Amino acid sequence: MIKKVKLKAKAALKGNWLGAIVALLLYAVLFAALEATGIGTIFSGVLVYGYAAFCLELVKAKKARVGVLFSGMFKKFLKKWGASLLTGLYIVLWSLLLLIPGMIKYYAYAMTPYIMTEKPDMRISDAITKSRAIMKGHKWQLFLLDLSFTGWMLLSVLTLGLALVYVWPYYNAARAAFYKEIKGGAKK
Repeated sequence: MIKKVKLKAKAALKGNWLGAIVALLLYAVLFAALEATGIGTIFSGVLVYGYAAFCLELVKAKKARVGVLFSGMFKKFLKKWGASLLTGLYIVLWSLLLLIPGMIKYYAYAMTPYIMTEKPDMRISDAITKSRAIMKGHKWQLFLLDLSFTGWMLLSVLTLGLALVYVWPYYNAARAAFYKEIKGGAKK
């Protein structure tokens, strides 16, 4: 499945690299600005929803408008902020038990931004529950997908972040493709 998802991500990015890089740079600038003002911890989670919306549109339509980054972030802002806060809190609380339960919950809740992007009127608790449902039996696969990008992330460190211009859009498009792949086949 990992190879298939990565091929879908590359196909979605083909011919769309400029938009993906612009979206990444806007995302990074906004994130840095929020961190510089000291409110990054509070609002940076909402940025994830905007970038998830961009990547999801990219994977679905093979074309994404950079403006989706902002509409994905600001549409139902408080709800997305609440979802980000709640999933973060759950992960921290599970992590207090040990690292492994926290990681398991991180992967269980990983599809929440994509779900809320597609269904912005869904209640936060329902989106989190749906993420847990569709990730049942898929957490290990997503972990392996993330692990497959380790070399790329190390390259990004060695190039002082320059490789992230390629790696970050590719990684996030792969995660959006993963969501698209599993969302219809949730295991009960």
